[in-house]
Amino acid sequence: MADPSPDQADCHLRVLDLDLDFFIDGVAHWRTADSARLDAEEFPPWPHDEALRFLEERCLLDGRLPGIAIEHHRELFPRWRAGVEAGSLAAPFHVTHVDAHADLGLGEISYQYLMTELLFEAPKDRLWPREGPGGLDDGSFLAFAIACRWISDLVYVFNDGGGSDVFSFFREGFDPAADRIQLPAMNRAEMEKVAGLRGGEFGKGNAERLEPSVPFAEVPWHSFQAPAPFDFISLTRSPAFTPPEADVLFDEIRRRWIDESAGESFLGGMA
Repeated sequence: MADPSPDQADCHLRVLDLDLDFFIDGVAHWRTADSARLDAEEFPPWPHDEALRFLEERCLLDGRLPGIAIEHHRELFPRWRAGVEAGSLAAPFHVTHVDAHADLGLGEISYQYLMTELLFEAPKDRLWPREGPGGLDDGSFLAFAIACRWISDLVYVFNDGGGSDVFSFFREGFDPAADRIQLPAMNRAEMEKVAGLRGGEFGKGNAERLEPSVPFAEVPWHSFQAPAPFDFISLTRSPAFTPPEADVLFDEIRRRWIDESAGESFLGGMA
């Protein structure tokens, strides 16, 4: 399956967001940023040649792009913010998120702050959200980027064992099968209803207002095909979700395809 939004590819900058944990067999859950590295016997990395072939053939990488390499995915949010504020990263932009996790907040409580506080702020006042537990973190940074209206459309490419980790109430119409993300601003009572808290019916609630919807697709890795080359690349190690044996692949991707000097300019000198 190709990226489902080739029309956006013609008019929006295209960002390829890679997480090293995508290239691991199996998906680790319920870990924190300071958890120990994974055991490669339980979570083995992909064979080197298979990972590189996926990036070359499916992601159309054939040379170095402006980009950054970071340790934790939450670090990408302030880098994007710096680029947007400097005018060097034109928002909204397309994101292809190649990851074992959607990073839209499932498994965290940040959705409560996002829905009941942040979305009631004007978009220009959402750029510095609360961080850490209950706020912007590794597993929720994309939801906060969508709240800032930086993302034109999002493709989530997941590995075997990944996928199906997006809140239904983040989808348009609270429909778990909807192909658009639409964040709802809700008071706390309605949020608790929609989240199934305190006797509420999960997925049922009334939003005070809705954010603009963002085209969204979940694509298994073997069905993904980028329709056009990318303009910018980011690579995250995610040490709590990868074994040390995967670091050689991290280093190879960084060497082959990431021009960090150009990435610094692209993001307003902050990379």
